Order: sequence, then structure tokens, then C-alpha cells
Amino acid sequence: MNNCKVLAHRGASAYAPENTMEAFRLAVEQGADGFEIDINLSKDGEIVVIHDDSIDRTSDGQGDITSYTLEELKAFNFNKGFAEKYTTARIPTLREVLELVKEHGLYLNIEVKDILSKMELYAGLPGAAAQLVREYGLTEQVIFSSFNHYSMVRLKNEYPEMKTGLLYIAGLYQGAEYAKLTKADALHPVFFGVNREAVDEARAAGVQVNAWTVNEPEHIGWMLAAGVDAIITDRPDVCIGLRG
Repeated sequence: MNNCKVLAHRGASAYAPENTMEAFRLAVEQGADGFEIDINLSKDGEIVVIHDDSIDRTSDGQGDITSYTLEELKAFNFNKGFAEKYTTARIPTLREVLELVKEHGLYLNIEVKDILSKMELYAGLPGAAAQLVREYGLTEQVIFSSFNHYSMVRLKNEYPEMKTGLLYIAGLYQGAEYAKLTKADALHPVFFGVNREAVDEARAAGVQVNAWTVNEPEHIGWMLAAGVDAIITDRPDVCIGLRG
């Protein structure tokens, strides 16, 4: 069997509302090795799991995440697009997800959002999340990632035991060397920029390659053949079937 991890992108988001406990529990049922999630901050400083910096796209409400307290956010229904199957879905906190990860012995990729207009507000987000990971004793089961590589360097300097991954779309020249320069544990490229040579180069340098977001069977096959360490997918059931 291939040792590649299957990480459910925002949970099993092809079948359930993204970044909700419903999607995470479904991913567990489908046999995923873990999840990829996104974190943001509520008005009262709670770390919540949601991709966008607003609730417009995924809930029955409108407005910025930072405009609402956690209690107010919990009142909205985050089942948009899946209302027939899931009558209610609430926004989870990072604590809720960490509890599920600990309960099932899963792996977790926490993506820290790079919101340029709110950089001052979000500057403490990676560190606050890292402290929670420490609190739950999950350092070995969690990796942080971001398109903001400065953020990941700062996190590594402040919390050297935390694993970090560098998200990117365009190809990186000497990606393994860049990862070592930034003290990153992994490269997180979009899947169409991945090939066997790049994976072998990274592995020789002790750097993982975790590819996103891989949903089509043909593309999943490419990633398995390239030997990536993890595949981030909306369809963990399909990926697990092909891996097996």
C-alpha cells in the first residue's frame, strides 16, 4: 500500500458543508488520515474554522468574521449548498477540531489565512493556534501552512517544534533549498506543479511534498506515482480507493 496520507480538504467537502464538523466526521467515516482546515479570528478573539474572511459564501448570514463574536457566529447556519442533506451546520472552533483529531489519532494541516488588509489583527493568529496545539499535545500530528511564507518563518522561530509548510502555485526554483532556507518541513504546491523529480529532490533534503487540491482520479494517480507525502482532496473516499 502507498504510504501517502489522504487529507480531507476542509473535510469531505465534496459531500458536506466545508470546514464544518459534519464534513470532518464524514471524512473520518471515509477513512481519511486527517484534514486540511483554515483558521480565522472572531470579534472576541476566538479561533474559528472557516476559509473566507466573511460568512457570505458559506452561511445564511453576511459580514466579516471579525464583525461577530463566537456566540453570534454560532447562530448562523453554515450549510449553504447542502441544505437538503444537512439541515444545520455550525461554524467550529479550532478547539473542536483538535478534540476530534486527538480522539481519532488524525493528522491536521492548519492553513493560516494571508489577509493583507488585516495583517496587524492576524499577526498573533499562528502563535495562538500553536499554543492550542501544544495544549492538546498534538505537535507531532499538526502542520501549519500559509501562502505568507514570512508568517511561517516567524512561527518556526517562535515555536521551533511546530511543523510548517509553504503554500505556492507557481513553480519554485530549487524548492528544497528554499524550504531549508525558511526552515520549513514541507512544500505545499498546487498539484499540477508536482513531478517525481521535484518530490525526490525534496525528500533527499528531508522535506515533505503535500499536494493540493486533487480531486480527479487521473490527477490523484499522478500524485501517487510522483510519490507525494500527502494528497489534499475534497473526495477522500476516491483518493483512498485509488491509494489502496
